[in-house]
Amino acid sequence: MTSGSTADIPSGTQGSVGPVGGGGAPQGVGAARRARPAPGHARGQRWQDPRPRSAAAGDRPSVLVLGLGNPLLGDDAVGWRVVEELERLLASTGPPPEAAGREIETDVLAVGGIGLMERLVGARRAILVDAIETGAAPAGTVGCRRLTEIPIRAATHLDGTHDTPLPVAIAAGRALGAEIPDDILVVGIEAHRTDVFSAELTPQVAAAVPRAVRAILTSIAAG
Repeated sequence: MTSGSTADIPSGTQGSVGPVGGGGAPQGVGAARRARPAPGHARGQRWQDPRPRSAAAGDRPSVLVLGLGNPLLGDDAVGWRVVEELERLLASTGPPPEAAGREIETDVLAVGGIGLMERLVGARRAILVDAIETGAAPAGTVGCRRLTEIPIRAATHLDGTHDTPLPVAIAAGRALGAEIPDDILVVGIEAHRTDVFSAELTPQVAAAVPRAVRAILTSIAAG
């Protein structure tokens, strides 16, 4: 994993951000979870490029961006903070070029395993943002890897003592016929403290939030 710098996101035509809603609950795996908030589930937001498709690089796949973590455990909240910053940029500055022609759905979760798998049902592409604790890089280092490439024990909400590892949950969901994206990217931010009750990020991790947002936008553009 490597850290990087963030650039200013250009302003443009303002898009719309609002609560995800409308329509019936999906059938099969995940239906109950979509019909009512899951434990630890906050809210969903959906943003769509308001420009005509012809002016926005054609019809491109929608993306689900999920911030994972506990907002009251220090750096464990970094996934939430990154997604909140992404939402703020989409709402206030209009569509950055990386979002051209996209529908971007965002959400934050404090669950893993089966609950996280169910939230992925129906998505065409997903980006998971989570605190990681590898000890192999300085706090605040941002890295991007495919879910299939990441050591699960390094990511705090992709595995757990009291929950099913996400790859196992995904395999179970697919065996039951759930439509879960093959394209799942993990944006990991090396944490410093995740064992203290605090709503604040440590300075090193807070400084990584803009870099993580830039990594998400770069990935969206490349997909």
